Amino acid sequence: MSQPPFGPPPGDQGRPDGPPLPPPVPPGPMNDPGTGSTPPPPQWQQPQWHQPPQGGQQQPPAQQPQWQQLPPEQLARMHQPGVVPLRPLTLGDIFGGALQTMRRNPEATIGMGFIVLAVLLVPSLLLTLLLGNLLTGLSDLDLQGVTLTLGGLLSALSSIALTGMIVHVVGEAVLGDRASLAGTWRAVRSRLLALVGTVLLIGLLTVVALVALVLLLVLVVTVLGDGGLSILLVVLLTLAALVGFVWAACRLSLAPAPVVLERVGPWRGITRAWTLTKGAQSWRIVGITILAGIVTTILAAVIQVPVTAGLASALGPAGLDPLSPAVVLTDHALQLVVGALTIPFTAGVTALLYLDQRIRREGLDVSLVRSAQARAAQRSD
Repeated sequence: MSQPPFGPPPGDQGRPDGPPLPPPVPPGPMNDPGTGSTPPPPQWQQPQWHQPPQGGQQQPPAQQPQWQQLPPEQLARMHQPGVVPLRPLTLGDIFGGALQTMRRNPEATIGMGFIVLAVLLVPSLLLTLLLGNLLTGLSDLDLQGVTLTLGGLLSALSSIALTGMIVHVVGEAVLGDRASLAGTWRAVRSRLLALVGTVLLIGLLTVVALVALVLLLVLVVTVLGDGGLSILLVVLLTLAALVGFVWAACRLSLAPAPVVLERVGPWRGITRAWTLTKGAQSWRIVGITILAGIVTTILAAVIQVPVTAGLASALGPAGLDPLSPAVVLTDHALQLVVGALTIPFTAGVTALLYLDQRIRREGLDVSLVRSAQARAAQRSD
């Protein structure tokens, strides 16, 4: 099966934001794909008439274009072959498409989430339990910090790998195809190092920005002293930096999509995400990304809070000890369940935001419609 047409356009020449382009005309007698040219859309097409006979009366053509003879349901499907319509997407399209991908292909989304998270969370669980017995010289607070750091690293690696795989699954779902577990692994395994490199590079850029912020705050305090003006400036700069970090993080959250779908390197993926989200669209992306995070946080709380409260009630004081074996086991089990449900959704939102920006800026919908038609023809053969 051919790869989705998500490669970058020649020269990365995008089109400005604006209303969606009209859908292209499907292949037919009036649109030969071999010519490399696309005629105007149906509503703009001038009627084609034969030369009038000597009597001066015009006659309509003997044969109408094939796409005009299709039933309405097939005409509608041409513009939405998969989980979302091939046009600029709304908030409902993005959230609905992410959920539809999970519902239509649970094996490659939720099932893959369980597999990938289990592969890395099981070693995290064993190491956490072993460290509690080996590092007896550390205080409980230090031991808790070590275990949390180790668990966070392994959880981050699993999230990175799973996000890349879900992005591929969503790319296939947009074209009306279902990606299998084996096919997804074959398509994404060569991109895992690039995904890890992307996250590490974003982390490095974040550290550089934090160091620059600290130096700026120190400079303000040094120049203005400890007065009220310096405190006010420090507070304002800190709040502005917080907003800036959230704004930049939401824009760069799209970086895994080009790394997987366009098969570019880490730095190229970051620059592509930054370019696609520039202008007024950046705040729309920030809002949708934050809203998706709120939705997943609520879902995680709905699952975690009752279980944690029930464990604390059943075990008493031992249920509040984060290093207790029962608490460690329960925490990892909750991470497995919650991550398998939330990461596919957030990764789906990321992939569809990327798709939406490429449709708005680069006219990707034209290529997607053609590719979807070609795949539909292959399936019907």
